[in-house]
Amino acid sequence: MEHQGYLRTFRDRWLAVVIGVLAGVWIASALTASIPPTYTASATLFLSVQSDAGSLNERSQFALARISSYPALATSAGVLSKTIQDLGLHESVQQLSKTITATNPPTTVLLQIDAAAGDPKTAAEIANSVALNLSSVVTSLENSSSDTRYSVNLQLRIPAQEPTSPSAPQPSIILGLGLIGGLALGLIAAIIWARLDTRIRSVDQVRQVSGLPVLGQLPGAFGPLSAGQVARREALFRETQLTIRQANAGAMPDVLVLVPASRRAGTLGVRVGLARAFAATGRSVCLVESDFKGGVGLIVPAANGAKGLAEILGGAATVERVVLAVPGEHFSVLPAGDQEQLPKEYDAEQRIRRTVHELVTDFDTTVLQATSITQPASLELVVPYADGVVVLVRYGSTRAADLARTLSRLRVMGVRPLGIVMTSVPPYRRSDLAAGWLPGDFNEARRTPILSIDHPAEGEPAPGPKRRTTARRRSVTAAKAAAAAAAAAANDLTGGPTEPAIGNSDLTPGARKVADASADAESRQTSPAD
Repeated sequence: MEHQGYLRTFRDRWLAVVIGVLAGVWIASALTASIPPTYTASATLFLSVQSDAGSLNERSQFALARISSYPALATSAGVLSKTIQDLGLHESVQQLSKTITATNPPTTVLLQIDAAAGDPKTAAEIANSVALNLSSVVTSLENSSSDTRYSVNLQLRIPAQEPTSPSAPQPSIILGLGLIGGLALGLIAAIIWARLDTRIRSVDQVRQVSGLPVLGQLPGAFGPLSAGQVARREALFRETQLTIRQANAGAMPDVLVLVPASRRAGTLGVRVGLARAFAATGRSVCLVESDFKGGVGLIVPAANGAKGLAEILGGAATVERVVLAVPGEHFSVLPAGDQEQLPKEYDAEQRIRRTVHELVTDFDTTVLQATSITQPASLELVVPYADGVVVLVRYGSTRAADLARTLSRLRVMGVRPLGIVMTSVPPYRRSDLAAGWLPGDFNEARRTPILSIDHPAEGEPAPGPKRRTTARRRSVTAAKAAAAAAAAAANDLTGGPTEPAIGNSDLTPGARKVADASADAESRQTSPAD
């Protein structure tokens, strides 16, 4: 793993690093609290040598030579047993020797006695007692009545004082070690986590797994948004629809199928955002709800319980009769329909071509989302008629295996997606997509569906020229209004009710002719020639 890869790993798995640091500090704090305090007191002795025969230099050399052997005497049984007796201690000589330290600073005639105990007073008393007893032992050993040339005297010059703070434990050192250890543990855990966790969090991972370009990085829904945040979201959706068009050789797909690679990759917000972005270009757009659990009723309340795709595939309705306008939007919605009207798989396969033909005829772009388990329209049912397929990957949720499995399923069906769109990408994780595009990522020619609707099955209508839905429906609505007025007038003359017109096929021949002529004229004004 390269240097940048480690930095990305630590940034993505910052939680593991934080938990490791907190764990290290907590363990260090618990360890500090569990260790009983220890107080250390120090007493200092000074070695003096008196001699009438020797010079000052000789006495100094003699003192330096002799004092280096005294630290060992400080922990001897003769010294410590006398200390135990003087202070009435309950420790043995061996136990007490572990708490006594005697040191001789280099090139000095000083001897420092350190005594450790559980309370300050005891520590000072032990240090002073050991120093006095050591002085007595040295005096008796060094001075002899038969040799009076030298007089050796080890005196207690600096008595031990009661320490004001414990010498152990040292919280700052222990906490520092805990912090360093916890940080190391967190970094190791982050690396292991990165090795085991295959959830996709970067454009590089998408490229590594799929070999396809990332066409967009769409935000997630994180509660109420300000006007600026809404504008930025819409800009990201517009950028994504432009990239999808660029990937399809500059042509807008007639039928765009969104394929979620995982359960939460495709949301209603993604579908609506893309439909809104396509409609903002001036095209007529229909958002098809291919799943009974899609939730399109949240934006179009009239879709709840209304007829829809299930009835169309079952032969009980047509696209024109069940498509709904979205309040405040410039695109239409085709609901999923009634689940009880779900057609048999064979019936749906027989009618899907005609359904797609109606959608392509009535709308410039049809957007739908499908997987292998969506009903009433599954991925296998609709993707052969799509001229644009985009796979959706949710940031931090979709795993590499999920994406590979989805691409394998599409490959078996003979479909090569235009690319990948990442959803729910945090703002701080968006990257420059164009920098990762490679030659050959985008199609040089517009993709064509696997199954064409230009040659429908026997009994299906032949495909006609595209018509702008808005123009067509305004003319039909006007013709319906004229027919309704005529029916009302006839009702007034005859005194009997007349059956209201429902669709274009139910109009009188004259009204139908007017509607068709008006639609053709307005379509020529608002739509480019094929």
